This record gives sequence, C-alpha cells and structure tokens, in this order.
Amino acid sequence: MITRRAAIVCCISFGTSLAAGPKTGTVQSKDGVSIAYTSEGTGQPAIVFIHGWTCDQSHWRFQVPEFSKTNRVITIDLPGHGKSGANRDTWSINGLGGDVATIVHHLKLKKVILVGHSMGAPVALVAAARLQGIAIGVVAADALQNVEFTISPEAADRMLKSFEADFDGARTRFFTSMFKDPKSPILASILKDAPQPDPKAAVALMRDFSRFDFKGALASAGVPVRAINADGRYKTAVEINRKYGDFDAVMMKDVGHFLMLEKPDEFNHDLRSIIQQLANR
Repeated sequence: MITRRAAIVCCISFGTSLAAGPKTGTVQSKDGVSIAYTSEGTGQPAIVFIHGWTCDQSHWRFQVPEFSKTNRVITIDLPGHGKSGANRDTWSINGLGGDVATIVHHLKLKKVILVGHSMGAPVALVAAARLQGIAIGVVAADALQNVEFTISPEAADRMLKSFEADFDGARTRFFTSMFKDPKSPILASILKDAPQPDPKAAVALMRDFSRFDFKGALASAGVPVRAINADGRYKTAVEINRKYGDFDAVMMKDVGHFLMLEKPDEFNHDLRSIIQQLANR
C-alpha cells in the first residue's frame, strides 16, 4: 500500500500519468460505417495516429508503447481498412477526415495532435480543420513533401487502371517499390499480416488522392503542421509549403516510406520533440 501511494504521489508531483491499458471500441460514422479504434494511456495532449493507404493501425505498433507512457494514444482503422467497415458508396479524403473527427468527438478529447502517415497526412489536415479549438497540431510522416505538386490525369488514370485490373498484384508492386530489399520483413507484414483492405474503397481513395487539394487543406488546417520525412528521392519543399501554412520538417536518412517501422527509435525521438514543441506553444 505504501509503495502504491508513493508511486501515485510521484506521478502527481512530476506531471506524469499512470498508464491505462489498451481499450478497443467502435464508433459509427455519420453514414453508418463502423470505425474501429484503440485507446491506450492517459495524459494530454492526446495523440491520434492515422495510418496510410491500404494499411491499418498496427503500423503504429512501435509508437503506441512509447507515447502511451505519457499521453493518451488513439489509433484508428480508417473505414475501408483493417477492422473497420467498408459499407460506403462515396470514398474521399474529406470523408476520412470527418471519420477521424467523429472519433475525437466520441472520445471527448479536449486537446489532440494528429499524426498521419502518407495518405493519413491529408486526412489529418482535413480533421484538424474540423477540430478547431481541439487540434493543436498535425504531424505528417513521409508526406506533404510539396503541396503544389500535382500528378497528371493521364498518369493517374494509368495507375488506377492497373489497380482495377489486378488489385493484389498492383498493390504488391506498389509497396515493393518503396523498399530496397524486396525480402524486407516490414514489407512482408504490410502485404500479408494486416487485414486486407477493401479494393473498391482503396481504388476510390487513390483516385481522390490524385486530385486532392493539398494547398487548400494545408491552408485550412488552422494549426502548425510539421513533417518527419525520408531524405530520399522526394525532396521536402519547406519554403513552398510555408506559402500555405505554418510548416516545417525534419529529415531522416537511410529510410524509405515506412520510416516509423524502419527506424522507430529515431522516428519516436523526432516525434517526441515535435509534440513537446506543439504542446508548449
């Protein structure tokens, strides 16, 4: 009893929190789609992790144990992915942003930082715009390299047709191209271990992503946006992005697109620093 009381006193004195175990649940979106989430830890700001295209919340498995020590951590399976439903007629980045906002409101979170990997980054921007007064920042993981970049309709059409013709094969080739080692265990887990995404939803979201207004989303987010990006073939155009919002970035070397899985300790160090900066503004 004395030891337990001492631990509680220490937690209060030093501003830390006793860890809360993981709790899973589902929330219904406004159009009736079930959204699966997991909540773990306590402490503010809450950190909401948003996965990328055809991925799921397990991609944050190296971040949840670290950040739930000090903060409440929420991971989500976006609709069409993981354990969430796919009974939706129209798929869009804006719709997924609304889904994230629904989770935040359902959990009655008062202050959040939204962390989005790849497609999850524009989803986070949309969610932030809908969470004014609650969201205090967005962190992109290997995303938002240049919000002025656009893909030509012809190139987008060719890519989409390849997924429509052979979704599993095209998805395998797509993700394999992001790794130097085609036998990478991380790649294998992405392709095989997680629940398979809904192909109809995935293709529709890729189509919407190819024409998404990144400039407008960054301008509308209304919060500081930071990126942790791979210092690879896609250069992060910080000055271009700053024309549309409060933006900055840190770069990680010798990593690919799934940097939070490839070098989790380094990624967590950079993310921790950014979260502290955003929380202390």
